[in-house]
Amino acid sequence: MPQPTLLLHFEEDRASAAGIAQAAGLNMACVARHRFPDGELRLRLPPELPARVVLLRSLNDPNEKLVELLLVAQTARQLGARHLTLVAPYLAYMRQDIAFQAGEVISQRVVGQFLASLFDAVITVDPHLHRISKLEEAVPLAQALVLSGAPLLAGHIA
Repeated sequence: MPQPTLLLHFEEDRASAAGIAQAAGLNMACVARHRFPDGELRLRLPPELPARVVLLRSLNDPNEKLVELLLVAQTARQLGARHLTLVAPYLAYMRQDIAFQAGEVISQRVVGQFLASLFDAVITVDPHLHRISKLEEAVPLAQALVLSGAPLLAGHIA
């Protein structure tokens, strides 16, 4: 019998993860995180993972979190994950989609390729896509999904 999909999360996302896990019928586990005095991180995942794993990680304050994604995704594959989905309610580095001056980094392209190299699917909410119409153009994956927060916001405003 196949193992159910597991939702991995970090401690600061525990409340959101619990709501998502309950709504989707997923088991969940926390990625343990320790910071060494020099700023390096030690991360720990469950010792065995099912074939399907979802990682919840919003990419606000993204720089350190991108390193976490690299470490967690590669380790998750070593621990048994065959299909990895990133759920990033906020997807960073999407607004810089062209070089305005010579030598400027097109971060959307770089980060999009980086995420596509780590994950099989990416789900986000209302990313900053200015000159492209689909997330797949920035994150080249067949499963690059955009959800809209507008209906929920409209409901709260009403």
